[in-house]
Amino acid sequence: MLVAKDLAVFDDNTQRFYSFQFCILLSLIVPSILASLFALYSLILDPNFRRECHSYTLIVLLLINLFYNSMNISYFIYYFHTFRTFLIAPMSRLVWGYFDWQIYVLQILLYAWFTIERHILIFHDRLLTTRRRRLVIHYLPPYFVIVYCFVYYTFVFFVPSCINNFSRLIRPGFFPCAFRNTTLFLIALFIRVLYQKHRVQQPVQWRRYRKLIVQILVISFLYLVLPFPPMLIQFLHICGMSTSVGSEFSLRMIFVSYYTFLLFPIFTIASLPELRAKLNKILLCLQCTVQRINNTHIVYMSSNRVRIVRER
Repeated sequence: MLVAKDLAVFDDNTQRFYSFQFCILLSLIVPSILASLFALYSLILDPNFRRECHSYTLIVLLLINLFYNSMNISYFIYYFHTFRTFLIAPMSRLVWGYFDWQIYVLQILLYAWFTIERHILIFHDRLLTTRRRRLVIHYLPPYFVIVYCFVYYTFVFFVPSCINNFSRLIRPGFFPCAFRNTTLFLIALFIRVLYQKHRVQQPVQWRRYRKLIVQILVISFLYLVLPFPPMLIQFLHICGMSTSVGSEFSLRMIFVSYYTFLLFPIFTIASLPELRAKLNKILLCLQCTVQRINNTHIVYMSSNRVRIVRER
């Protein structure tokens, strides 16, 4: 297969940085895919999860995440390791960029809706009392987001008003504002909970909504911590700091956004106590199985030694 090598366009520091990215992505992708499969299996096949409204968007996010990790992250692992791209033809690079951008932004927009949905479930659950309301308010918005991203990026990539440059395959430096919006909406949601408690002078039903709040806090940690350094540098540039300061750091921190995809399934399991308990049972069973196999092997070896000694 013909390949194109981009090694010559990178300096030694960039090559070392890409090698470091290769090690991190390679160490995370297998646990991430296994966590996605386990979470999807539990959420889809378990009737208790399947009947809950708040599991619907989470299942869609996990499906998109699994597809992105299996396709795009695997390609980046190959590229960071070999500095070679098998996307030689301009159209193949265009199609790859189309799916990369579309799924990347789609996941962020869906998670923004995920936070809005939690707000509705906590404060306006009466909006979901009828079947028609659940269809309009709960089930249709994710489809609208998916269709919007599909149409928008189809026009951006395949009906451009300019000429695309395919000379190098380098990830563009794009930080969607949904990163900030999701975090701000999370803070607003938490303040709204406390304000509602103070206004009506009665305790919020923490036991009822605790799982939703803990889930969104745990998962939103990814959207707050990982993109914060490049966001801070961009903010300082807007405030007047020289663009030469921190520009190289910002370009390299672009790849940190991929950790969100890789860690999302793991954080999802960590945010759901039912999935954590089920995973602990599976790991305990595997540990017992391995221990039984080891004990059987030890007994077998001991019996063989006794038999050999007797024969002598």
